Amino acid sequence: MENRTIEQVVRRARIRHFTKKLLLSLLIYGIAIFYFFPILYMFLSGFKTEQQAVLPKIFFTPTLETFKKVLSDPTMYQYLRNSLFQVIIGTTVSLVLGVPASFVLVFGTLKKPESNNKYFLWFITTILLPPVAVLIPLFTWYQKFNLINTPYGLLMAYVGFHTPIVVWMVHSFFSDLPAEIFDAAEIDGCTRLQQLTRIALPIVRTGIISAALLVAVFIWNEFFLGFNLTGNPTATLPVYMSRFREQQGMFVAQLSASSTIAVLPAIVLGWMTQKALVKGLTLGAVKG
Repeated sequence: MENRTIEQVVRRARIRHFTKKLLLSLLIYGIAIFYFFPILYMFLSGFKTEQQAVLPKIFFTPTLETFKKVLSDPTMYQYLRNSLFQVIIGTTVSLVLGVPASFVLVFGTLKKPESNNKYFLWFITTILLPPVAVLIPLFTWYQKFNLINTPYGLLMAYVGFHTPIVVWMVHSFFSDLPAEIFDAAEIDGCTRLQQLTRIALPIVRTGIISAALLVAVFIWNEFFLGFNLTGNPTATLPVYMSRFREQQGMFVAQLSASSTIAVLPAIVLGWMTQKALVKGLTLGAVKG
């Protein structure tokens, strides 16, 4: 009788544990579907005609007509090249400037010991600065130096806004490194540059990859600066997608198809590097 009672208790505990686990899984999947539904709806709308997209239906006959129309537009490839230029060059320059800056802020010795934290806080505060707050002075300066409607003018703005993000992310990884390593390297004759390139960079490469991915995604998706500081020859892909909303109405199917093409590189890149991204975002988050 006692054995049966123990078995019943164990069975009830297992059923209770299984029920909790099932309900939690259903809740997580429900939240995921809720957040993923707009992307799914956008993806499906790209396979509709404009008439079908205006009146949403669950069941429809898929067609590639809209994708063919978008991909046959030669101007789309021009905007795509502009976006790739900004992402590749902007991310590279942001890393070249941000990684050494964060290394100096952690292991550098300025005239005043407290200056390191002050400069780091300055980088953090610039992240919180919205682009709309500096648009008018930025536009005035760009007009004075003939940087409006040029790819390098937009590139300068992207580098200025995203270098602090690199400093903020990589700073936490450098802070986890023991200073004794670099003291020993300095005794052996390593310069600061050699300490950065031969010791620090290989150790924190995961954090650098994560910072690069975030900056690349931010630049790829950025619309406000690209819309206000460039014209048709130098605008990026998000600016191209805004053209589907005109006075005659919104071309929902074409907008969905172009949006699907625009988000695919970010989704594929994030999927391929998800382990490095998750590890980089969480590795320096909790400190002893």
